[in-house]
Amino acid sequence: MKYIDLSHPISNEMSTYPSDPDISIVREKEIHLDRTLLHRFTMGTHTGTHLDAPAHIISGGKTLDDFPLSSFTGKTVKVDLNSIRELDKVDEKVDGIIFDSSWYRRFKEPEIYFGSDRPEIPIYLVKKAIEMGVKYFGCDLPSIDVSGSEDKPIHNALLGANIIVYESLTNLNQLPMLTPFEFYGFPLPFVGLDGSPVRAIGVIQ
Repeated sequence: MKYIDLSHPISNEMSTYPSDPDISIVREKEIHLDRTLLHRFTMGTHTGTHLDAPAHIISGGKTLDDFPLSSFTGKTVKVDLNSIRELDKVDEKVDGIIFDSSWYRRFKEPEIYFGSDRPEIPIYLVKKAIEMGVKYFGCDLPSIDVSGSEDKPIHNALLGANIIVYESLTNLNQLPMLTPFEFYGFPLPFVGLDGSPVRAIGVIQ
């Protein structure tokens, strides 16, 4: 059994979406003074590798705590531009789809990673995910919609169907193509919130 870390490391040096708050991790206690080491951190709910709940885009939409824990894990299949038309060949029912655009490789180049030239998610794949009735859809992009999109059609399509969205996944090259694996992407147990950073992992038997 192999565990694949699909989350970007979090630190003060980590870049965030241009319109989102910066990360701040501050040491509050020292062992030699307070007998314990303790830090305070602040970050946006959509910082780094994270998930979107419907409330992120849809007024009155479901928040994190409206979903059971089973919504954040399950049998998952990875696709890329060359394989999305082969989803019908997967002979197992899957709970989620992850789209690998290889864009995660640009994560440490924020001007490029968050820029307007990033790859687009094919509408066919979005419609297929809804048709398949998956619980979640993930990608390695900072947003499932194109840069600067006001209507956010992909967010609205997926979140409108109560399909949880994972963004800024990484290390997708280590996942098999079109071969189901186990995915885990649990949020922090926030109440009434629109999203959460996650520690996402893939498990390959």
